[in-house]
Amino acid sequence: MQLQNPDDQQWRLHARLNTLLADMQGHYRRNWMSWVTTLMVLVTFQSAFKVGINISDSLPQQAFLVTKFDRQLHRGDYVSFRWHGAGPYAPGMEFLKIVKGVPGDTVQFSGRDVFVNGQYLATAKEFSKQKQALDLGPSGVIPDGKFFVLGQHKDSLDSRYALTGWIDQGAVLGRAYPIF
Repeated sequence: MQLQNPDDQQWRLHARLNTLLADMQGHYRRNWMSWVTTLMVLVTFQSAFKVGINISDSLPQQAFLVTKFDRQLHRGDYVSFRWHGAGPYAPGMEFLKIVKGVPGDTVQFSGRDVFVNGQYLATAKEFSKQKQALDLGPSGVIPDGKFFVLGQHKDSLDSRYALTGWIDQGAVLGRAYPIF
């Protein structure tokens, strides 16, 4: 259908769209440096940082800024790591927990209570919410390249349980900082 009648509503809409597109092209041509700079900032940001989302009750915060370049962890740091693939979660899922034990620390169980360097941390449940038995995690001296991680919620799937165990340094995505 050809639109040649200036009174035709479709013709006016078509003309407005052409004008708008021409204005946008002019804007992008005049401001190309701003767009390139913005793109470079986004690429740089993504290479060093990412946003981690906590969808469980294991921690009270829901969003974290993860620094990919910072993988040297200390007791008390939040950590983002890839799940090794066991139980209800697929391999590679991102988990967020708190580092409570570092290489050289000692993990002990007294009944279902867990201690790191003699300090009580939490009690391990016997059964999951799905009524599956939960075996206790590893105990003893944490070896080099491993970490004991813990969530703050009683139902957190963390190093208290064999299903999670100690987290390998190679699975660490970076140190995490709570946003909200």
